[in-house]
Amino acid sequence: MATIAEEAVQSARELFEELPLHPVLTITGVVKLVDTTKPTAARAIALLEEVGVLTETTGRRRDRTFSHLKYLDRLRVGTELE
Repeated sequence: MATIAEEAVQSARELFEELPLHPVLTITGVVKLVDTTKPTAARAIALLEEVGVLTETTGRRRDRTFSHLKYLDRLRVGTELE
């Protein structure tokens, strides 16, 4: 049986693979995306935040959104309006 930490790491791996298609996320969205529980989804997001992959972008305590900013920045290259 996997520990909570192992489940979070596995969910973080699965989430990381989904980021190109889902670069902006919520905890509820991650629950559905990787088929896990809310606490495990929150921990998976926290793990990806710790390594600099995701950033919390709302500044709120509830209904937070997390983004893969480096990926989004790369997508924006060449699309700037002058």
